[in-house]
Amino acid sequence: MYSTLQPVPLSQATGKMAYTMTNDALFHIVLQRNKKALTALIAAILHLDTESINDVVVQNPLLQGHHPEDKASELDILVSFNNGALINLEMQVANLKNWGPRSLYYLCREFTRLHHGDDYSQVKPAYHIGFLDYTLFPDQPEFYATYRMCNLKTGNVYNDKFTLSVIELNHIDMATDEDKLYGIDKWARLFKATTWEDIKMLAKTDPIIESAAESIYSSVTEPWVLDLCRKSQEEIDGDIHRRERLAEQDKQIAEQDKQIAEQDKQIAEQDKQIAEKDKQIAEQDDMLAKYREALLINGIEVPE
Repeated sequence: MYSTLQPVPLSQATGKMAYTMTNDALFHIVLQRNKKALTALIAAILHLDTESINDVVVQNPLLQGHHPEDKASELDILVSFNNGALINLEMQVANLKNWGPRSLYYLCREFTRLHHGDDYSQVKPAYHIGFLDYTLFPDQPEFYATYRMCNLKTGNVYNDKFTLSVIELNHIDMATDEDKLYGIDKWARLFKATTWEDIKMLAKTDPIIESAAESIYSSVTEPWVLDLCRKSQEEIDGDIHRRERLAEQDKQIAEQDKQIAEQDKQIAEQDKQIAEKDKQIAEQDDMLAKYREALLINGIEVPE
């Protein structure tokens, strides 16, 4: 049983946050609890007015007793809105080198949610939004990018119901005027904030951000939420550790391969030198044989 905490109000909170919104469990819980903030975030990302987003329902809410190690339940947020459209919001801190296929898998999974007997024309729009704390394409850093299937020659969009977006939290400085117009940079700064001073400063800029800030604070004062955040963070740290360990192993294998290649090169060089010496010896033997033959022809006996 979790004990009940008596926290000070957000206005008095100071110092470093135990967990930030880049923790996918906290990200999920805050947005599922604050429908106003979730609606505003979706509107900002899709470049819509907040009033045009309705029927917002989190399809996979996290509840007390949830275990992040249970792979049957994901920590991404699946939201239905506007009479059946689906949007998947996912926070990803560790670069596991699989975002491309992973995000497409999630998007395709939501896009194909037709019921038996439904006509394909009834398919609802599907969106996958990834909040990444790393650069997806190192040679093309970008704060907010949206992708759709299109004709490679003309750029004509094949279908506007299938959309994938990426927000790189480490490139807020690259936010465009359009990104700022819709306030996407404010949300990114809120998600990246690490101190309560940062949170309170952002809260002063927008009433919706202020509401989200209050939800963040109230959530992290609940022991079961903190426990879930801790488990989620341990999973993230474990993924990072495993990837670092694999990278170190790959580095060692590459170094061993380099050493073996160098040894093979040395052996090949030695074989070449031996072959050259054998050739020289064979040529000398041939010359001696011809010399003996010439002496014998002239009646001169040559000892063996």
